[in-house]
Formats: sequence, structure tokens, C-alpha cells
Amino acid sequence: MALNAVMLEEGTRHPVPLPNENFLYHCSGVRFELKSGDGFPGDAVALRDASGTAFVSNQRVVYLPATTTHASSTASSPRGALNSYSVPHTSLKELKFVQPLFGANRFEALALPVAGGSFAGCATLVLAFKDGGGFDFATIARKMGEQIQATGVVPPHEEDLPVYDDGCARPGPPSPPGYPADPPPGYQPPA
Repeated sequence: MALNAVMLEEGTRHPVPLPNENFLYHCSGVRFELKSGDGFPGDAVALRDASGTAFVSNQRVVYLPATTTHASSTASSPRGALNSYSVPHTSLKELKFVQPLFGANRFEALALPVAGGSFAGCATLVLAFKDGGGFDFATIARKMGEQIQATGVVPPHEEDLPVYDDGCARPGPPSPPGYPADPPPGYQPPA
């Protein structure tokens, strides 16, 4: 996981895609919480943000607070300030979608640290979807994580289209320009 390391596209509030990355879903009105520590006073670290946008791609999960700007998303910030958050699917474990009786639906996961990620130790990631969209987000994130875990490969950002066969066998060379490719209805070739 990486704090304050997401680059934004100039003039937008969207993260710059990594090589071979495709953003599959995003949702606004999301509350962010990142908790770590073993529960003892003074050991815990908690980052919270009341509202922002969560993105899920074929490579990672990204969160941007509503107040993030192009200049501040990667800027060094005072301790505890959150400008952006990113975690690769390979570092997310124990993913779950929680639907409480009262309150917003939540996506929860255990986020493992990554090299150079500016956050040491494991943390619990909680994204609460106040305006809906949580189920779709959680489903896509879970499927990406399962696919990467099963194959060991990050899925391509675009899949090749399947080759379709129209079922017509056309023996011989193609028809010259201006001539139909198929014989007229009822035509029987000479025997």
C-alpha cells in the first residue's frame, strides 16, 4: 500500500493509469478508513477521510479524497494527512463485503505492506459506500484478486476479441471486386 503516491491526470480527478492498467469501476461518496496496530494504546495508526472517490482497476485499488488536487496527490504532507491511497490486488487479503443493518455498505480487506509504500505493517482497509455502488466495487475487486491469485499474472488491460466464424465455407480464391461472394439462390454448380 502506498500513501500519497497516486499521480492524477492533469485537469481531472482520475489517477494516471500504470502501464497495462485499465480502471474498471469508480464510485464517489466513499468514506475511507485505514487502521493498523495491535489494539494497544499508542500502537495504533488510523487514517480517515469523510468523502472521496474509490477506483478499482485490473492492478490496484485507489482512493482519492474529495479535496485532492493534481499538486497535492503526491506531495509530502504533514503526518496523518491523506492525499491519496493505493494498494495492489496482490497485497489485499481477506476481502469481504459487509452489509450492516444500519449504515453504509462496506468493503473491508487486510492490506499488506509493499516495498517503498510509506506504510509499514498490515492495516485494515475499510471503504464505506454512502451513495451506493459498494457491491459492484467489492465484486470487481474480489474477482481481480482471485484471478491474479489463481494465475499469478495481472490480467491484461484489454483482452483480444474472439474470432468469429460466420459458418460459411468459401473454397477457392476470394471473389473479385464487384462480384458477390456467395452464389445466387438456387444455383447448382455443373456436375
